Amino acid sequence: MRKGIVPAALVGGLVGGAADLWVACTLSGLPLLMIGKAVARGWFGRDKAMAGGLEVSWIGLASHFAIVLAFAAGYVLASLRAPVLRRRWFVLGPLYGALIFCVMRFVVLPLSAAGYSMPRPPDLYWEIAGHLFLVGLPISLAAGLFVKD
Repeated sequence: MRKGIVPAALVGGLVGGAADLWVACTLSGLPLLMIGKAVARGWFGRDKAMAGGLEVSWIGLASHFAIVLAFAAGYVLASLRAPVLRRRWFVLGPLYGALIFCVMRFVVLPLSAAGYSMPRPPDLYWEIAGHLFLVGLPISLAAGLFVKD
């Protein structure tokens, strides 16, 4: 297993991103390519994204993974300055997932062209749990496994 900053960010970001898409597909009942279009609404607006084809779905999915990879890289880089982020990954990862949820829901989505609405319970609770345990936790675990003190 190759150790380092880049493998940590890639593994954490790709696992977290894939798990987040799984939660989105499960909660919405939509296929992956429709979730890609839903993400692409942030770039194109609702009507243009939904009218678009396969390329719009791919742009949305690529955007989703780019965002999660950026969050993963941020955690890994922060863990270089604060090694406690790697040592206590099992507690701090879910907290980071909560931070990711808040940044996405209260900053990124309202500023995008997606048309923002907060999900209602119980979907809201599942979405939060997904960010805590399926996004934040894999990112912190990858940092703990791949980055040496």
